[in-house]
Amino acid sequence: MNTFLIVLLVIAIVSLIIGGISLAILYEKKRTQKLKEIAEDMGLSFVPAGDPHLLTRFSDFKLFNIGRSRKMTNLIQGDSGEVKLAIFEYRYTTGSGKNSKSYLQSVVSLHSTDLVCPDFTIRPENFLDRIGSALGFQDIDFDDHAEFSSKFVLQGSNEQQLRQYFNRETLDFFAERPDICVEAQSGTLFYYRVNKRINPDQIKDSLGEAYEVFGMMIDHE
Repeated sequence: MNTFLIVLLVIAIVSLIIGGISLAILYEKKRTQKLKEIAEDMGLSFVPAGDPHLLTRFSDFKLFNIGRSRKMTNLIQGDSGEVKLAIFEYRYTTGSGKNSKSYLQSVVSLHSTDLVCPDFTIRPENFLDRIGSALGFQDIDFDDHAEFSSKFVLQGSNEQQLRQYFNRETLDFFAERPDICVEAQSGTLFYYRVNKRINPDQIKDSLGEAYEVFGMMIDHE
């Protein structure tokens, strides 16, 4: 290959990279604008840069202690007097070098003094979790509900309380929603799907799903 063709190839590659970056930036700008419009339509506030103080207040929760380079953006929030709501995008990175991986997902946070529950995290189970469980890592299973136990990893500081709290109705509820993640303790609940952002047009539906989980836990008997 002669020098001229090499130069053309380099120019083409650079142009593709710049074009891809430009399209990504444009997409994010349009997404942010759409989220702002949705927030205003719902009567909620919108903070595109997020709130680092809010992120600090979440630091007691497992999700916000994973990895590094943690950042909140596109924050939608409101307070009905009974429930404080926050919907935001959360990014963090695990590993380093060639083994680093970044996660970006939408998170719904609901806070209310009416929520009383043991602290727990629940997420879809994968192959590595089964190996971890065999090695002794915590994964609370229920002998009388194999479907739930095969779909989820359930962890918390007080296993006995969780076994009492996760009654048949609660286990059935989660078993019907096998792709969701929930982290909760009395007063606060986080609802999300790993590495998935909510389409702006589905914000209201996703918020409804989060409130459904939240309501189930508040009405828990």
